Amino acid sequence: MPTATSALEVVDGEVRELIRRRGLDPFTDPGPVRLLVRDVVADYSERSLTSALPAIADPESVVRDVLDRVAGFGPLQRWLDDPEVEEIWAYYRLCHG
Repeated sequence: MPTATSALEVVDGEVRELIRRRGLDPFTDPGPVRLLVRDVVADYSERSLTSALPAIADPESVVRDVLDRVAGFGPLQRWLDDPEVEEIWAYYRLCHG
């Protein structure tokens, strides 16, 4: 049975497939992609009412997360958009066997 996190994965996969099929570019023309994500989330929410799919508790959060994934820098996008954030430090730990 799907989990709540897999709902995000399902929506993300559907959005990516539709972007490819329609030939959209999320970086040069984000408007249609934003509308597409909202439509896919709404469609998924309707399907979850009559199927075994888990419901999406916060559709706006899913829209934001999917947009960050397909048209941004994933989990970093939230920090990049925040005007209060001045620096983002990334630590990389290299392990040798």
